[in-house]
Amino acid sequence: MSFRVTPQVILNSALANSSLEMSRLADLQLQASTGKRINAPSDAPLDLSSLLASKAQDLRLDTYLSNINSAKSVLDTSVSSLQDASNILTKAKSLAIEASNSSNTAEAQNSIAQEVDELLARLLDLANTQSNGRYLYGGVAVDTKPFVETTDSLGRIQSVTYQGVDQRGAMLISPQHTVDTYYSGAQVFQTRNRQTTVYTGNTGAAAGTGTDTALGQGTLQVRHTSTTFAPGSGVQAGASSAAGDTILGASGTHKLTIVDTSGTGAAGTVSLDGGPAIAFTNADTDLAVTNGSGDIVYVNTTAIAAGFNGTVDITANGTLSVDGGASTVPINFSANQAIVDSQTGAITNVASSGIARTGDAHLEYSGTSDVFQVLMALRDDLRNTRGLSATEQTAVLSSRIGEIDRVHADVLRTVGEQSASLQNMESLSSHLQDVQVTAKKLISELEDADVGQLVLKLQAQQNLLQATFTATSHVLNLSLLQ
Repeated sequence: MSFRVTPQVILNSALANSSLEMSRLADLQLQASTGKRINAPSDAPLDLSSLLASKAQDLRLDTYLSNINSAKSVLDTSVSSLQDASNILTKAKSLAIEASNSSNTAEAQNSIAQEVDELLARLLDLANTQSNGRYLYGGVAVDTKPFVETTDSLGRIQSVTYQGVDQRGAMLISPQHTVDTYYSGAQVFQTRNRQTTVYTGNTGAAAGTGTDTALGQGTLQVRHTSTTFAPGSGVQAGASSAAGDTILGASGTHKLTIVDTSGTGAAGTVSLDGGPAIAFTNADTDLAVTNGSGDIVYVNTTAIAAGFNGTVDITANGTLSVDGGASTVPINFSANQAIVDSQTGAITNVASSGIARTGDAHLEYSGTSDVFQVLMALRDDLRNTRGLSATEQTAVLSSRIGEIDRVHADVLRTVGEQSASLQNMESLSSHLQDVQVTAKKLISELEDADVGQLVLKLQAQQNLLQATFTATSHVLNLSLLQ
């Protein structure tokens, strides 16, 4: 088979070459207009895989850096809020120290209480701080107001309830790292660390050996029920003994000293625990005898044994209650008695062995109050809502200082944790930015066109295209004779 080079073949070949050179010029012009060496997969198939991987890494790094910036913004707001809360607690401690000065008047204490009320309201506002419309201290429940208060008729906060969740909200800031951003308010403002319950009063009651379950503050009512005397003297309980005696204790805790000055039991003196001697006759059925501490026992001296001179051991029984008398437990004068609040089921363990008199023991379940309860207790004790004596009020106000320090430490611990997170994110952000610079450099090397080389190629391709057009023109102008 013979192959002839016809004019049509020459023409087709010339046109094809012109089209090819125009296509090459168009590719170079596209690179010039976009600044990209690779505009289609076919431009550099071998480099495409590396380019796509680098671009994917760059996008991931953008996401991580954006998350870091968002997390930093949230934590910056949180740290600022908690520092304000710290300042509030510092002020509250200063007020507690001032209030524990027993020389303050009731008017001065009430004025301090008003300041504490204001601090409490400000602290509650800080606990409900938002950042970009999200609550900082509700855990993952960022759309739920974490703390809700109840107030009395005067607008004073009486209780604060947490309605967030304990799970913290976190952000992914690198393939291997997350950072906690939305903290649980219960962990920041409501941490508890139960300590030995503190008893204020002179009943002789003390903390037992068991672990209490009650929270906050309470009152232990110590009441008298009956008094009996060791046999031999003839003395008996007076008519007012059951309701009027203020002494309590196992046999021998209190002693009655009887001196029969008549020799017949008709008259003499009687004293309690070495206190002042009180004259008696055999006509006294309800004689009040007081010791040096003011404790009272009512006695019946109508049957004093003739010629009795000596001491008589007294057994004075009573009851304990932590629910205002709704339920009572007989005192057994032991190292530990578990007293149950019939209304809440909370348990208070009492060492009743040292109980010596009736009265109310004011209880501080140390370490069980959250930051709001501590400030409310300080305010209420400043107003003496429990009717404490001056000595007792001073004592409980002093105890508030330690409680404020405890809850303050919890707030500062969170500040330290969040500050450390911010510092770590700064370091991580710097590292990721360095990695991103490397990725962008590789992308540029793979994708971006070399302007200098591109200009030379464009010039060369234009010259080549011009030459092709000239050659094609000559071909198209061939005559039949030629």
